[in-house]
Amino acid sequence: MMRKRMALFAIMGLLLGDSILAQDIDSTLASTGNVHLLKLQKSYTLGEGLKVRSSVGNITFNQSLQTLYLITSPNNFNSTSSSFSINRARLTMKGNIFDKRIYMITRLNFPGNYQSATTGSRSFNPELEEALIQFSPNATHTFNVGLRADYIDSRELRIEGEDNGFIGRSAASSAFDAVFDYGIRYIGKYKLGGKQLLKPYLSLTTGDGRAGLQKNYGGFKYGIRLDYLPFDDFKAGGEFRTEDLEREETPKLAVGVVYSINKGATSAYGTNGGRYLYGDANQNVVLPDYSKYIFDYIFKYRGFYSMGSLIATKATVPSSIAGAFSLKGIFTPYPTLQTTHQVDSTVRSYLNIGTGYNIQAGYLFKSDWSVALRYSYLNSDIYSAAFASSNRNYSFVLTKYLSGNNLKIQTEVDYYELQNNLQSINNKGTYTGQIMFCVNL
Repeated sequence: MMRKRMALFAIMGLLLGDSILAQDIDSTLASTGNVHLLKLQKSYTLGEGLKVRSSVGNITFNQSLQTLYLITSPNNFNSTSSSFSINRARLTMKGNIFDKRIYMITRLNFPGNYQSATTGSRSFNPELEEALIQFSPNATHTFNVGLRADYIDSRELRIEGEDNGFIGRSAASSAFDAVFDYGIRYIGKYKLGGKQLLKPYLSLTTGDGRAGLQKNYGGFKYGIRLDYLPFDDFKAGGEFRTEDLEREETPKLAVGVVYSINKGATSAYGTNGGRYLYGDANQNVVLPDYSKYIFDYIFKYRGFYSMGSLIATKATVPSSIAGAFSLKGIFTPYPTLQTTHQVDSTVRSYLNIGTGYNIQAGYLFKSDWSVALRYSYLNSDIYSAAFASSNRNYSFVLTKYLSGNNLKIQTEVDYYELQNNLQSINNKGTYTGQIMFCVNL
């Protein structure tokens, strides 16, 4: 009876907070089969989270928080505006407590500060970011099913927000990366000889983002990524972190190419499925296809890093489209005098079509201060949605790492230059200044 009470108190402490974090509960308490009930580690390092251990695995609870202060001004500095916000407040549960080949993760972001580039949403869950089950039969093959940031976006999306070297994503990433989606994926890791590695990623998703959890409005999205690493893996997962915190002793490089096609796109670039639905003369749903091509890389060596992406998108619009459905499902035919070209242009005007690239580089000093620069450029198609009003973007960031990415302070200055046709004598762009404090428990 005494042991059962101890186990009950341990579980209550796990749920209520950190008060028992330094406790060490004996793992020989009540067990079922080969899985022992509970063991909490005595020593704790920032970022490790709260762990529940069994004889065959563990479950970890992590919390991350990013608080942000932002000030914005036009280039003439005639006026300023400022705001405080919570950039991220995430709670993550991950682990493999029953079988080391099976891994699961669930992540919530409580601010729910997602805002679509367009108004309206048929269904959307802004808090849930990841929820998947992953199976790895061996070190070469991995499969997962569920919701997560997809592999077929740019390399920036391979890096968690907590591990990003800048406060926000680049303009190129914001314009074209769909981020979260629901589907099934494959990850491979093959040795090519010597230290060379090839990592293929295959993805079959809804193409509707988190709205796909309720309904797949169009067809499926198919994608493939091929990453080539000529000098072996990065240290400690450094391929998926911006800064070279491990200070690679030998050069490390990953080069990737990506192709994806969303058969039946219903949003600007795959973030808010169901936003735009079209129909033919008989009111049957007919949708455009949206394709994306990416080349990207990341390089690290002795505290220096460089990362870049080149992205291009295009669309194919069916000639049978004769009208559009409202968010309430009401079909409105296009005017009979509109030509096929005019209808094609109308559909394209709701999609992010064009090209963009981002390049950035930084250096981490041995004092754990780092500096980095970033340049992004966007070029929208003439019939595209207006996603590139500021097509040249410059950023500088200064970061102090107090405990790696688990505790850091970042200060960033950005300049967003308006397209030439949008500039005026008094306004050619916008300056922003940001300060963010980050902690990952």
